[in-house]
Amino acid sequence: MNGSDEFFSERLDSGIQVVGQPMVGVESASVGFLIGAGARDEMEPTFGVSHSLEQMLFRGTDTKNARQISESFDSLGISYDSSAGIEMTLMSAVLIGNRLPPALELLVDCLRHPSFPEEEMESVRSLQLQEIRQREDRPAQKVMDSLRRQFFRSNPIANDVLGTEETVAALTRDSIAGYWRSRYTANNVVISVAGNFDWDSVVPLLQDLTAGWPSHGGRSEPGVPEPHSGTFVFHKVSSQENLGFAFAGVPVADPDYYVAALVAQALGGSSHSRLFQEVREKRGLAYAVQARFDGMERAGLMRIYVGTSADRAHESVEVVLQELRKLETGGITEDELRLSKTRLKSQLVMRSESTLARMASNMRSWWFEEKLYSLADVAQRIDAVDLPAVADLLKRLEITERLTAVALGPRSEEELFGGVMARS
Repeated sequence: MNGSDEFFSERLDSGIQVVGQPMVGVESASVGFLIGAGARDEMEPTFGVSHSLEQMLFRGTDTKNARQISESFDSLGISYDSSAGIEMTLMSAVLIGNRLPPALELLVDCLRHPSFPEEEMESVRSLQLQEIRQREDRPAQKVMDSLRRQFFRSNPIANDVLGTEETVAALTRDSIAGYWRSRYTANNVVISVAGNFDWDSVVPLLQDLTAGWPSHGGRSEPGVPEPHSGTFVFHKVSSQENLGFAFAGVPVADPDYYVAALVAQALGGSSHSRLFQEVREKRGLAYAVQARFDGMERAGLMRIYVGTSADRAHESVEVVLQELRKLETGGITEDELRLSKTRLKSQLVMRSESTLARMASNMRSWWFEEKLYSLADVAQRIDAVDLPAVADLLKRLEITERLTAVALGPRSEEELFGGVMARS
C-alpha cells in the first residue's frame, strides 16, 4: 500500500487552510480546493447557482479564454475536474508531481480571476438543463435525490444541486458573479495536496498565489435539519417500481460516525447484507437493492434503494419494513459486525492507494473536524465499534418513528404502502 502517516497543515496569511500528505512510491500528485458553497447556501431565485458557477470557472479568466485554459491543462498532462454538492464545491487536479507548481497557478487563476464570459453562459445553462432532464431517465438517482429532499424538507439542506429548469433559465452573469464574490472567500477555502510533492516548496508558492484573496462572510452556520416522515409517490408509466426509504444517520464529526457506516454495511452494503439476502436472494423480489450512509456537517442520512417489478412492489415494501424493525429492535449480530468491519476497512485500503482519494479524504476531514486521520487511525476507530455501541446508536436514530419512503412507478400510494406504513 502506498501512503504515509506524515501530515502537514498550514494556515496561509490569506486565511486559507492548506493540508498535505506525501505518499511514498508514487509519481503523481493530486490537489484539491474545497469551497464552502453548495446548494444549502442558495436562495430560491438562484437555485442551481453553485453548479453553474463551478462550470463557469473553467470558461475564462482575466487572461485566458476557455480554449486557452483547456490547452494549458492539456499541455501539462493535467486531469482536472470540478463538482458542486449540497454543502461544498470541489475543484481538483491529478498530475505528475513535478508539474504541481504550474497546476496550482492555473487552478488559482480560475478560482480567483474568473471572467464569467457572457458568451459561455448559454452553453453552461444548456448543459445544466440537460442534466435536470436526464435525471428523469435515471429513476434510481431521482428516488435517492427525492429521499433527501423529502426527509429534510423545510431546511436548505434539502435544496436541489441542479436547481430547477425555471431558476437555471433565469440565472444571469451578475447573479453568478455576485454569488462567487460572497462565497469564494479565503476563510471559506481548504486546499489539500497528496502524493509526490515537496511541502516546503508548496507552502511559499501558495502564499504568493493567494496573497490578497478577500476574506469576508465566510463559512455558513447551518441549523440542525429536522428529519421528517411520510410517503411520497411519483407516478410513471412503467413495468418497474423504484422504491426508496430514508432515516436519520449522524454527522461526520459524530463519535458514532463509523458505527453508522457499519450499520449501513450490514443492512445493504454488499451481497452478504441483510437486505440483499432477504429481498433479492431468498425471495427474488428485486433486481437491485442497496443501502448507503452519508454524513454531513450537521446531519446524517441513511438511504435504501430497491428496484423491483410493479407486481411485487408491495411485498418488497413489507420486507424492507420488516428488516428495519428487526434492525431497530434486535441490532446486528457479531458475525455481521465482523464482516462489515472487514468490508469497510478493505474499501478504505483500496481507496487509499489513490492520491486523489487521499487528497479528498484529508480535505473533507479538515473541513468537518479540523483533524487528519491516518489509515491506522481510521482502522482503529472501526475496530473499536462493538455491539453495545451499535445498539445505542439504533436507539438514537428512531428508524421507524421517522421514516420517509419515496416511490417512482405505476403503483398508487395505497397499493404500495397501504396497511404497512403511516402516510404523511
